[in-house]
Amino acid sequence: MAISNLAYEGFLAKLGRPIGQVIFDGNGPNLSDARMRIRPKYTTTFGRMVVIPTTDENGRIVVILGRVDNVKDVNPHEDALSSTVSDVIPFETKYSPEGQSTIIYRVAELELLEEAIVSNIGEVLEVHSVESLPRAGLYVFEAPSEIVAPSLGLEKDETFGINIGKVRGTAVTAILKRNIIQRHIFIGGGIGTGKSYTRGVLAEELASLGVPQINIDVQGEMIEATQELGGINLQPGKDGFTLPLSALTGEDIINAIPAINRGTNIETLVKYAHEVLVKQKTLALGVHFDVDDLCRKIEELAPDLDMKANTYKPASLRAESLSKVPYIGEPFSWENEIRPGRIINIDCRGLLVTDLRLIVASIARDLQRLAKEKKIPFTMLSIDEFHLVAPKDDSSITTQVLREIARIGRHYRLGLILTTQSPADVDTSVLKRLLTRFLHAIEPDQLNALRGVFSDASDYLIKGLPKMPVGTCIITGAAETIKHATVVNIRKRNTTHGGATPDIWSDFEKRGWTKKRNLEVERRDVNGPESY
Repeated sequence: MAISNLAYEGFLAKLGRPIGQVIFDGNGPNLSDARMRIRPKYTTTFGRMVVIPTTDENGRIVVILGRVDNVKDVNPHEDALSSTVSDVIPFETKYSPEGQSTIIYRVAELELLEEAIVSNIGEVLEVHSVESLPRAGLYVFEAPSEIVAPSLGLEKDETFGINIGKVRGTAVTAILKRNIIQRHIFIGGGIGTGKSYTRGVLAEELASLGVPQINIDVQGEMIEATQELGGINLQPGKDGFTLPLSALTGEDIINAIPAINRGTNIETLVKYAHEVLVKQKTLALGVHFDVDDLCRKIEELAPDLDMKANTYKPASLRAESLSKVPYIGEPFSWENEIRPGRIINIDCRGLLVTDLRLIVASIARDLQRLAKEKKIPFTMLSIDEFHLVAPKDDSSITTQVLREIARIGRHYRLGLILTTQSPADVDTSVLKRLLTRFLHAIEPDQLNALRGVFSDASDYLIKGLPKMPVGTCIITGAAETIKHATVVNIRKRNTTHGGATPDIWSDFEKRGWTKKRNLEVERRDVNGPESY
């Protein structure tokens, strides 16, 4: 429905004072990007959201949402030649500042994201990709929340969403759709950039939404938060948390047995006995078996493989050593412990990588089985430092089961949250299937590994990623998770952040060393550095 010029002017008045104006620069504006001259005394920053109002051919109000990608200053008085002249000629040069000069101005580069059809009172009627050309001369305004949220695919109501923080450069609360958990989540960033803090925020949000979480805690960063959220902390081999042999694969068993020679008859016999027990007991009867069952089965099956006592006895002794592995024992009752809103934190501090992978593989398979059988509600499996358990180009059981969960887990009530400081070292098949990504500051040499997860993030956004402030990240995703790459300031946590970098200097202060001291050095070499 067409509106009057008076109604359009009234809508513009509600947006406040314009902060700039679209300009022609030889390359545009076009449907993907534009340039604006920033009005004097206004400042704009990287990532700030702006809107360009206009009307379409039907006379409806169209508001184009854009993001500031870069800002530059134009001042011919300070070009290389003018600067050199002012140095050489000893006369003070004065010129009018921006706002009074006709040749000094600032230009912001805008990436155009979406356009919204709105009523004359500002109600958003529909949102779609940019179809209207932002003509040169149009005014640019700060983006109102009512337009930013739907244009980015954010929720309005926190009751049914995941509150992550604020969209940078706006007052808009970044409330992600709760359905993102079914598409899996990736959190990446360098050391001390805030990725474990973000994981804690997600833990709070998922707990409030009633989503059960199983967290593999490699550094012990979620222990206090788990207690504060009413969850439970478990250590493998303690707290009643052990893994049955039936939950492991033959390869897992061999990895858990110390000093077993690969490629020998002993390895073949142990694997074969375990495989037979899985078929006879676990798959056929739904029961578990222990180390004694495995040792007896080894001796029982040895004749079938034409193996003598000098083979099956060492094999049985090797298998018997599994009883000394602290985390192998009775099956853990996930069905009884997983409940809405509960977080179960597996404290894996101090474990060897081989043990960590074995434990993760077993937990993942158990959850996968229970989810397929619909014995548990939808559950998030979260793994910290997941490059340790699913490294690049790896064919281990752990990597294989994570690939399967990433590929089809959402179909049977299982989601992933995977965190790493080294995306270049993780399995790419898993990485590319995590469709909501929180990208914190990361080393430049890691950027290539993230090329497939940047979505529509501009070159400017990507270039700025290594210098992203602590607690700020770029969120990218598929159309059903978040429409456009968005810079977000992560909100403050309600729980204790166990991954904070420790204040080492307070240790010295408690011991009396409160500041830098002048040291009295007894020099033995009177010669200076030039003598070396």
